[in-house]
Amino acid sequence: MIELRDVRKHYRSASGKTEILRGVDLLVEKGEYVAIMGKSGSGKSTMLNLLGTLDLLDNGTYELAGKPVEKMSKSRRSRLRNEEIGFVFQHFQLIPNLSVYQNVLLPLTYGRKRLRRKKARVLALLEEMGLLHKKNQKPNRLSGGEKQRVAIARALVNEPGLILADEPTGSLDEETSENILSIFDRMHKQGATIIVITHDIEVAERADRILHLQNGVLV
Repeated sequence: MIELRDVRKHYRSASGKTEILRGVDLLVEKGEYVAIMGKSGSGKSTMLNLLGTLDLLDNGTYELAGKPVEKMSKSRRSRLRNEEIGFVFQHFQLIPNLSVYQNVLLPLTYGRKRLRRKKARVLALLEEMGLLHKKNQKPNRLSGGEKQRVAIARALVNEPGLILADEPTGSLDEETSENILSIFDRMHKQGATIIVITHDIEVAERADRILHLQNGVLV
């Protein structure tokens, strides 16, 4: 599913050039569940942005499902993100003026499916997440756990091959976190490829494999 070879990334600031990733190699098989851990500032979010094609590497190669990402046009990467990658963020990133239903529907608005099929997909996911009765609510009327379940439903709505999660339980209480992690377990059993960025060892231990980002390299 994922192959990174000698991936490097740096940022420039007033104080000069800062290397974040210093030659990352990574192979992730289809259907694998991988956790990436590291201290704050270790480059975990940079890593996720590269994997999600939100940012481009400076050197090296990145193949996603056999496709060389660094050679794609901006529009092709955008289509890839929408169709093949699902994102789950710590702070949910829901659109506040849209209902639960509209937030989950949003990724489908760029696709070619008939509206009836889109509606059916959204309603089925909301039912699976236990949120069908909340479909007309705005995000500010939801609990943290409900918001995260909406975010997961939105990530899954296009049936992507890859799920990227950035600290998905970081702002949730213990019971709600367990509920969210159970959803990830279920997604994994259904064949999803999942990469979770986390600082929580209990979250990481749900994965098949734990990697650590140290000094810009995965170990």
